[in-house]
Amino acid sequence: VTRHQFKKVLDCMKMIRQLKYQEVYAQEKVTKVDSLSLVLSGKLVVSQNGRALHIVFPHQFLDSPEWFGVSTDEYFQVSVTAMEDSRVLLWHRDKLKLSIITDQFLQAVFDHILGRDVVKKLMQVSETMSAANSHNGHLASVDDADDKPMLIVKKTGDGPGITALINRQLQANDPNAWRLGRIEETDHETPV
Repeated sequence: VTRHQFKKVLDCMKMIRQLKYQEVYAQEKVTKVDSLSLVLSGKLVVSQNGRALHIVFPHQFLDSPEWFGVSTDEYFQVSVTAMEDSRVLLWHRDKLKLSIITDQFLQAVFDHILGRDVVKKLMQVSETMSAANSHNGHLASVDDADDKPMLIVKKTGDGPGITALINRQLQANDPNAWRLGRIEETDHETPV
């Protein structure tokens, strides 16, 4: 990417948004899709109908699936909540798309990077659902209803809250919890 191309992308930047612990970045069916967002620091959980789908880590996009085929006047189909204090870089989505539409190389770069990000998210969701459906090799109990939330937000005063719960689940210390397989980035072909 040349300096001129980089400046073109930089000029489309909206802001760097600070998110506090448990602050909602996007609310399902309420927040419009009008930005492209890159997590600079922190972790955010993506959920739908109260069920955690995957976690977004630094240098991953929050709304890469919406980049493909979703217009600015549509709403998020998921909720995104900060698991810890986080910083997110936001671009004006339409301004960025209009800016790179005439530059085939830059458009290919964005489509490639965002496409890889979407594939990683789909793999995480698939692993999450697979782990939830396998019930750790045991038969499902009566408590394992499909409408039972996979992520339970603890109220204040009830321990450290969502971060501790998800960290415990990620570390596999809770045999009844869903697990997310970490996708190791060994191919450094397209760092963001």
